[in-house]
Amino acid sequence: MNKRTVVSGSILGVGAIIATLFFLSSNPDNAGQDGDSDKSQVFVGGDLHALNAFGDRLYISGHAGAGISSDGGVSWQAISTLKNTDAMGWSKTSNKFLVGGHPGLFQSTDDGSTFKKINFYGDVSDVHSIGASGDTVYLASPQIGLLASTDGGVKWLLRNAQVGQNFMGSMLVDPTNPLRVIAPDMQNGLVTSRDGGVSWKSLGAAMGAMSVTWNPMNIEEIAGIGMNGGAISNDGGSTWKELPLPAGSSVVAYSGDGQKLYSAVLIGVNAKIFVTKDAGENWKAVSASSSSSERASTMDPDMSGMDHGETATEDDHGETATEDDHGDAPLTQRPLKATLSVFGFGTLLVLFGATALRRKDRRLAAAKKAARVGIGAKK
Repeated sequence: MNKRTVVSGSILGVGAIIATLFFLSSNPDNAGQDGDSDKSQVFVGGDLHALNAFGDRLYISGHAGAGISSDGGVSWQAISTLKNTDAMGWSKTSNKFLVGGHPGLFQSTDDGSTFKKINFYGDVSDVHSIGASGDTVYLASPQIGLLASTDGGVKWLLRNAQVGQNFMGSMLVDPTNPLRVIAPDMQNGLVTSRDGGVSWKSLGAAMGAMSVTWNPMNIEEIAGIGMNGGAISNDGGSTWKELPLPAGSSVVAYSGDGQKLYSAVLIGVNAKIFVTKDAGENWKAVSASSSSSERASTMDPDMSGMDHGETATEDDHGETATEDDHGDAPLTQRPLKATLSVFGFGTLLVLFGATALRRKDRRLAAAKKAARVGIGAKK
């Protein structure tokens, strides 16, 4: 065996190994191991702001993306019209969706599938929190304070200029008494008003609040997340107990039927959904496999060190901007597939070269043999 044959054999072996690894990294059976092939993860960008359930659908949004799911977070469809809008809070009136973000206020009349920006209340362009019931809508902006509307968001009145600057996410509005509102306040925890936002008091839970939800079948059952962990109440916020959460959770939402509580965790620039049916005692990661037994570890009550998956490169809101211009996870989120793709292509080129060399060897060997036969015949 000559040296070229040994080299060719070695190259073929290396090529086979790389091809096998590339197949494994691309195989649907391994989906989710690199982040962007897992359909149960949804791109939201470098920060996660809101998770809401309206009817049988889940809606989620973050700094750079938003998504809608009709199967409890198993799969998601991106809402392209909310890309890079920093959607921070969701609300549903009697006939439309209203979503607030840093560019302003967005409206949908097709069940949240598409949105368009609308002008409202002068030059307000920074909406951090919003909530609605029927045609009563509350909106909080660090620019102006708390606004209220009683016609589904067409006309707005300034309800309180001294509150709302620190509100974040989606507010809750009592469907039987629209004067009762609960909001997540980053400074005062969960806060509530019983006079339509004129006056507010702290509920004493979820300090540094980022998200609040209540069971639509029993609105006295309230859950919230703050920087010091999760809290849950069964008496409208009079008393609270700890809500165990999957590590890294920053938003929560009850399902439309009130049977489940969802939370979401930021993984890089994607959000992953978890679900519990027993008030946080046991959480399970939502995935395409209904038989999945994957469970999340519970969070330390103080949520110390929680950074929501952010990196050192931040935009002017303190959030990461690592996604590319197509809204996809960066290549650093999928190193195996990218690397193997490059090596696989290079290996193919080498294999073609090796095959050509082997053919050349055969031709030379045949020519030498023919020459030897010719010499023998002359003799």
